Amino acid sequence: MKQRIDKIAPYALVTIFTVVVQGLSLMEFLPLPLALLAGAGWAVLIGLIAHWTTRRPTWSARAEDGLVALGCVTMALLAFGGAIGLLMLGTALDSSSITGESMVTMFLPSIPIAIAANLPTELVMIPLLLVLGWRPGTRRLLFLTAAALYFIHRIWTYLVFAPDRLDFAAAERSTTPLTAAQKDEFAAALHVDDPRWILNLFVFAVFLAAAFMPRMRHTNRSAAA
Repeated sequence: MKQRIDKIAPYALVTIFTVVVQGLSLMEFLPLPLALLAGAGWAVLIGLIAHWTTRRPTWSARAEDGLVALGCVTMALLAFGGAIGLLMLGTALDSSSITGESMVTMFLPSIPIAIAANLPTELVMIPLLLVLGWRPGTRRLLFLTAAALYFIHRIWTYLVFAPDRLDFAAAERSTTPLTAAQKDEFAAALHVDDPRWILNLFVFAVFLAAAFMPRMRHTNRSAAA
């Protein structure tokens, strides 16, 4: 019974993680039931890929180490890049001559960078590592910690950060210095005091620790499968 639960547990976690995160991500474009259904479909697909990979120990080991390396890169980008970006926006808002056009020009390049870092993390990296790294030991604990922290981060993003948006179409045409009220609007909409980068920093530290943690053999997992 315990073995059966241990085999099912990572796939259950992948399903919960993927359905919730992708459901929140897609609900802006789809009705909630369809968004959740799409998330469930991706959970099934990623679970099948993970299961197929775990049956091939060499591929599984290489994939796990590669995903850990990718996690270090993406989370460093989100943590350090995000902190620097927020500092730049906050400093710009202190200027007496900053315009809406300048603020939008500064902010927009961060959007594709954030997407490029978050998409592989939430779609592939976290779900696969929950399965590939599901072996007794410290590395599994680190992967669970990273997944939990990142799960909180994405819920926080979709429920708190994403709904607050400025009318960039109007703001980017503004070439007059921002008033104090407009600066407050920008600061609130762009969350210049947003502490999510600290959460990203913790996730980065967890992945960095996993990168230096010896990986146990996959023999038992593959035999059990």
